[in-house]
Amino acid sequence: MLHHRMRFLSAVAVGLLMSAMLAFSASAKGRDAGGTKSDFTSTVNVLDPLTLGGTSLKPGTYTVKATDSEVTLVQNGKEVAHVSVQWKDSANKAQSSALMADSGAIKEIHFGGKTRYAVIE
Repeated sequence: MLHHRMRFLSAVAVGLLMSAMLAFSASAKGRDAGGTKSDFTSTVNVLDPLTLGGTSLKPGTYTVKATDSEVTLVQNGKEVAHVSVQWKDSANKAQSSALMADSGAIKEIHFGGKTRYAVIE
């Protein structure tokens, strides 16, 4: 009898876990699947001096906060850079958050696990 009860409880636990995972997956897809909602926050490490919209960034850890039209970089609780962006969609999700630069100027910001990325205007 105890064996049957344990088996039943295991089956219930697995069922609840699968339901929770499915619900989470559906809500995450709804937020990033082709819609215009682009409110993302991520942490990035800057290893070399860069610029963002004319603002110099020293090496360090930054929090990137993005909305539908702009990106803000915060370091130690202080806003250090703010720029307007346009959003584009990639065919694949970014594996990690990254700043893409050309000649020391940040041109794109990719967010880990997202297909949408910000292009600096």
